[in-house]
Amino acid sequence: MVRFRVENIRKEFTNVVALDNVNLELRTGEVVGLVGENGAGKSTLLNILSGIYQQDQGHIYVDGDRVSITNPRMASHQGVAIVHQEHNVIPNLSGYENLFLEQFPDYSTAGVLDSDTLKREGAEILNSLGIDLDLEKRVANYSFSDRQMLSIAKAFTETVHTDHPIILLDEPTAGLEEDGRDLLFDRIEDLRDQASFVFVSHELDEVLEISDRIYVLRDGKIVNHFEQENATEDKLQQSMVGREVSEEYYQASDQRDVENSEVALTVSNLGNEGHFEDVSFDVREGEIFGICGVMGSGKSALGRVLSGVDAADTGELAIDGTTVETGSVHRMVNQGIGYVPKERQSEGTLLYQPLRVNVSLPSIGTDLVADHVPGLGTVPWLIDFEKEDEMAEDIVERLNVKTPSIESPLINLSGGNQQKVVLGKNLQREVSVLVMDNVTRGIDVGAKEEVYRILRQLADDGVSMVFIADELPELIGMSNRIGVMHEGELVDVVDSPPGDKPMESELIRKMI
Repeated sequence: MVRFRVENIRKEFTNVVALDNVNLELRTGEVVGLVGENGAGKSTLLNILSGIYQQDQGHIYVDGDRVSITNPRMASHQGVAIVHQEHNVIPNLSGYENLFLEQFPDYSTAGVLDSDTLKREGAEILNSLGIDLDLEKRVANYSFSDRQMLSIAKAFTETVHTDHPIILLDEPTAGLEEDGRDLLFDRIEDLRDQASFVFVSHELDEVLEISDRIYVLRDGKIVNHFEQENATEDKLQQSMVGREVSEEYYQASDQRDVENSEVALTVSNLGNEGHFEDVSFDVREGEIFGICGVMGSGKSALGRVLSGVDAADTGELAIDGTTVETGSVHRMVNQGIGYVPKERQSEGTLLYQPLRVNVSLPSIGTDLVADHVPGLGTVPWLIDFEKEDEMAEDIVERLNVKTPSIESPLINLSGGNQQKVVLGKNLQREVSVLVMDNVTRGIDVGAKEEVYRILRQLADDGVSMVFIADELPELIGMSNRIGVMHEGELVDVVDSPPGDKPMESELIRKMI
């Protein structure tokens, strides 16, 4: 039975066609995959289905009846809920408060929230979904995986009056490590008798694993539709980009030989209590030093210390032989260390500010100082807006950022284009070391290839990189050497030269 259907959906933004004659259907108990490059229209379609945007043309049908969805509340009333790529939760509230946030008026008497009822009903909902969470704990203390599970439970809570909700999953595995991804997939499989799902992801192997059918969007149009048994990664990639993807995907043949290069970054016995200890390695000029490990291994925590977000408790960090005190992003930026965080929306961007402002943030007070003010000369506290515009235009061109203009708020860009901006703002200064935590998270196959090309060029220019990644093929393909972390310790460093790359199985054995 067809549970949900869209017919001839069209949407324009300032004379740019985002969706053109899109048709899609979702059957009861089905998981439908939706793939496409950044800017293909995936997020726009999900925003229409969930009531955030309204279509210009076309119709939406639920159980065969035409419905009007003009806001998220109406979508919820029709049984449609979305789980966004960046979790729509409030860190300072508890799990149960987040779960019922939209229903607070129904659980309040004279302005006093009935917390006992919320806790009891929240526990019942989690139990019915097979999700194990401490609802009394603040969400700020949840792991990334737990926040994802809470977001899914919240989607069911918002559609609790519907027998069989339609859950839209926008990049649900982004930021999850393997254990979290497996847990998510188990929950989706278990919930097929309770809901239908639209699964949007750039990870094509995951789409193939979980989906019954797969739609491919390109330039706002559905260009292909596959039954799961007839789909392959190659077919999906070719449909997405309109061409075959280069075999030299990671451009490993362009990997720089750094054997005789000077050491740029030295990490000596570095520790951060509760996360990692006694970590030592060095990175040479132009080297890409990969770091892998399972969830909780300490690899992301190490990236946060290297970039100044967190401070080390023990050990030393040196740039070009000069010891640098950790615990200050500003200090690290001034020492030439750039950082691309794992959670770009909460750590790497100002979502409601223009692209122009986001790109220029690390350069304020330095490269953007107004130095030709009539009668005053250089004024350190004034921004040279002409330089700022040039910076933003340069990044848009270099990284092929799809945006109507540099004045567009970042919230209006697709996830992949937001990530390009996060990467780009680090390229506007003299960066000697670039620390990246899952830099291609949320970026499609074509855009990944562009990012790999950019990173190879940066390496040729002498930039050293600490490349933290969950995807082992990417890590192996891009890295000169790979550090393996296990339970907070760097247990091995594996060479990864062109033509003699390590096997995934070799790294996995060391990781676990």
